[in-house]
Amino acid sequence: MSTPVTSLHTIIKPGILVSGLLLVSACATRDIPNTAKEINEECGFEMQAARTAIRLRDKGKSKTHLQSQLPPLDKDSSRLLVNMYDITDEVYKYTQLNETIYAIYRFELCQRELLNKPRPPSMQAVLPDLLKCQQEFRIKSSVKSTQCVLAGIENTSVKPSASKPGATDATNH
Repeated sequence: MSTPVTSLHTIIKPGILVSGLLLVSACATRDIPNTAKEINEECGFEMQAARTAIRLRDKGKSKTHLQSQLPPLDKDSSRLLVNMYDITDEVYKYTQLNETIYAIYRFELCQRELLNKPRPPSMQAVLPDLLKCQQEFRIKSSVKSTQCVLAGIENTSVKPSASKPGATDATNH
């Protein structure tokens, strides 16, 4: 029996700040997770990276510093590495989002990407819904805050292109 893809509220736990979290060998691989367990692990990693990036930002670390801890992007960069750069870009652009709501968003976005499900065309498209969730639930992580973020993602999602799941364009950075 295969492992079901995890609902986010079942895995959110207080994270331990690990400054080296953004630099891992997983960023170097182009392998796309195939099993539910691999998807949950990769999306959990991205969720924790989002939390860590916000914590480091709030401790005064610059975006340049965080990105300098990552391998450089190129046309062969993994989906995960591209997403690490996206996370640092978003964390510094959308400073009004709290750690909990942003982490939920990144987890769900990752799962949708890996499962080739509809997702928002951009962070800007879903931002009003995320801010509404944040205002309603403050910093608490709960099933309701997760459901709120999911509803915002659903409201703004578009079907992915015919490209393979996990396909990325590393030239934007």
